[in-house]
Amino acid sequence: MGNNQKCTKSLYDIFFDICIIGGGASGLAAAISIMEQNPTLSVCIIEKKEDIGKKLLATGNGRCNITNSSCEEYEEVKSFLYSSGIMLKEEEEGRVYPRSEQAAAVTELLKWRAKKLNITIFTNCQVLSIIKVKREEQKEFNIHIDCAEEKVFIPCRKVIMSCGGKSAPQFGTTGDGYAIAKAFGHTVSKLHPALMPIQCEGIKKSLKGIRAKGKVTLLKNEKPIAEECGEIQFTEEGLSGICIFNLTRYLILEQPESIDLDEAFKKYTVEIDFLPEMEEDEVIEFLKERRFVMAAVPAPLYLASVINMELGEQIISEVLGDKTSTVGNITYEGIEEIAMLLKSSRYTVTGAKGWREAQCTGGGVLLDEVCMDTMESKMEEGLYFAGEILDYDGPCGGYNLHHAWLTGIKAGKSAAKALAQKTVIGE
Repeated sequence: MGNNQKCTKSLYDIFFDICIIGGGASGLAAAISIMEQNPTLSVCIIEKKEDIGKKLLATGNGRCNITNSSCEEYEEVKSFLYSSGIMLKEEEEGRVYPRSEQAAAVTELLKWRAKKLNITIFTNCQVLSIIKVKREEQKEFNIHIDCAEEKVFIPCRKVIMSCGGKSAPQFGTTGDGYAIAKAFGHTVSKLHPALMPIQCEGIKKSLKGIRAKGKVTLLKNEKPIAEECGEIQFTEEGLSGICIFNLTRYLILEQPESIDLDEAFKKYTVEIDFLPEMEEDEVIEFLKERRFVMAAVPAPLYLASVINMELGEQIISEVLGDKTSTVGNITYEGIEEIAMLLKSSRYTVTGAKGWREAQCTGGGVLLDEVCMDTMESKMEEGLYFAGEILDYDGPCGGYNLHHAWLTGIKAGKSAAKALAQKTVIGE
């Protein structure tokens, strides 16, 4: 990118009005919003990776589920995206994508806009710490960075922390911002990976690759804590799919030192209802009638067209083995057992894919410690937060990316407004 700069010790003499830590969705939204609000300000983005927008490229499997029309303040985010040249289209359940379904197009347009607005971007720079100092009768922040193995300070008047959480560390989000937030007196709630596949015991390997619609309930110590409807995907190790991803937001383990990790996972059970539109007694009556109509049909086809055929054959095999050749020979007890598996197939959770495959971070800087209208810290004047570093995790469907855009826009506009009457340090 044309305005990327390599850090040198001469940065000690450079002064920025606002420094943004992290060049993801929220950081770009903040930087662009600042310059749109007040183009006289000097703004920089400090990015740990070799380029900005790396994680944005991977969203929606490259399609970029950019927001959701049911989100609060959707029009604000929509306006920001349109003004960046991003054409949108809405799909089912309010999911919004760029019309081209290319995350790369979104990233390139935002990078171009940042360049056009003369936003300075430092890449391959690791933020080590941030301190508040007093210089010439005014308070400012000193950002200590390691860039190309040179350690320097960048002074600025305000800081926006948009460095992400811990999910998908391959894109640079390794949780660096939490220590900085704590250093300024902020509380960080327990962190856990969210929106990811889970590992389960009891799933036959023959089900790998099968997809089925249904209702999924997450239980902890046999008590239901959350449920989702949608498509379930069977994997070699367990379960995946959007409804499974959403349930992992509630899969929070006790502290590792207090309990064995395997045992902590096994407190959770996933229950699948493949026929949520029917009660169990209705399923039994349906199967009894179906037995009469399909009496001469081979038993493995008993559930064909009712649920995924391979899944149906697996359920029939589990209940009947190879003892029954035709549907007409299935006993009443067999029907009850089949109905139970259709309504409440249970699998014990044994693990989760973890930070690398998680789409977002659960936990973070407590929202009560941030003014949500401005995104400014209640603990430290001039410090702002945006994006995944905050204690927010939404379901799949564009909610988390919407949160990143919105909080970035708010932080940027608020920081710019606070510096509306621009002064020179030392005057």
